Amino acid sequence: MKRVWTLAAKDLLETRRDRLALLFTVVMPLAFTSFFGLMFAGGSDRLPLAVVRGDAGAPARQLVTMLQRSGVLKVTVTEADAAEKSVDDGRSAAALLIPAGFSAEVAAGRPVQLTLVSTAGSSAAQTVQTEVSAVAGRLVAGERAAQTAVAVAGSAGATGQGGEQALEDASLLMARPLAAEALAHPVATVKVVEAGAAAGQVPNGFVLSSPGMLINFIMFSLLTAGTALIVERRNFTLLRLMTTRVRRWELIAGKAVGMFILTFAQQIILIGAGQLLFAVDYLRDPAALLLLMVATSLVASTLGLLLAAVLTSEQAMVAATVILSMSVSALSGAWFPLEVAGPGFRFVGHLLPTAWILDGLRGVIVRGFGVAEVLPALGVALAWSAALFALAVWRFRLTS
Repeated sequence: MKRVWTLAAKDLLETRRDRLALLFTVVMPLAFTSFFGLMFAGGSDRLPLAVVRGDAGAPARQLVTMLQRSGVLKVTVTEADAAEKSVDDGRSAAALLIPAGFSAEVAAGRPVQLTLVSTAGSSAAQTVQTEVSAVAGRLVAGERAAQTAVAVAGSAGATGQGGEQALEDASLLMARPLAAEALAHPVATVKVVEAGAAAGQVPNGFVLSSPGMLINFIMFSLLTAGTALIVERRNFTLLRLMTTRVRRWELIAGKAVGMFILTFAQQIILIGAGQLLFAVDYLRDPAALLLLMVATSLVASTLGLLLAAVLTSEQAMVAATVILSMSVSALSGAWFPLEVAGPGFRFVGHLLPTAWILDGLRGVIVRGFGVAEVLPALGVALAWSAALFALAVWRFRLTS
């Protein structure tokens, strides 16, 4: 392994001396992040939720108010037909139907069911369901607390009991069984009903541009390392290395490790800039972010190794890098959100690992994705990386 690290360090030293590499790895990504971030600024990062209020009581009004104050949801109160159409058209992530009699049932402590109309398999709708359930739970808890306070005050007045300690003891005595019952049998539940079209959160501003340009220019950074490998093959440097104690697998591994470290260091710089300069909250879950960074570098380094193994000239490497980086970035949602594209385009985009990685990065930034939520992206990236590496090893040649 020592020879692998030595080869990787040699490639990184050559890259560090290349001023063009600095342009593609740091300067241009930050410039394009600023450009696209400002161009797509002005929207909301909150999930659009259409609410149909079929009940005019105080608890129903309070539920709508609490949903409007949520940092996750952007609430619009509308009619039933318009709400379901907005889900079908992709303008709302989901539609919430508050049934008639909701307020009376909540006040009486009886079970009541909210209906959420959403798209099958929509991750945005799952987030909406979680938030609506949490807000409804807080509403019911507040209603129960108010009822308990009234009951305690009435009980204390009827029995002539006084003093703060007596009231506190009576409150706890009555609140405990009510709290246990609420946990065991939630009064407000959310039933999900499927609608007809995909709807999701549309990223905008720097949430769109920072991860997107990171993926875009990670591909460009492969140009320097890939070109160096082609030059070494043409100049017979690789053959001369094989006359030493370096083995073929160590040579290939050293090149791959060098590309991995280069792209990982580039991610650290661009993510740090996104966090500090553009207020993009990458660090909501550092463990999930680290997995996505590893996934990105694995895909990029194995792709770069394959390109360098297949191509025979610097001109071909430049052309292939530009074409691949542009097409992959566009299909993956690096330039514009895939949520605004048609279902066919989204399907093709998610055949690529970069689309999954971008979904994961924006999920970490906006929705606080953890390790469990980014594992699918990691799995897709690992599968692609294994396939790309196998092809690169198969096509790897020591001479042109």
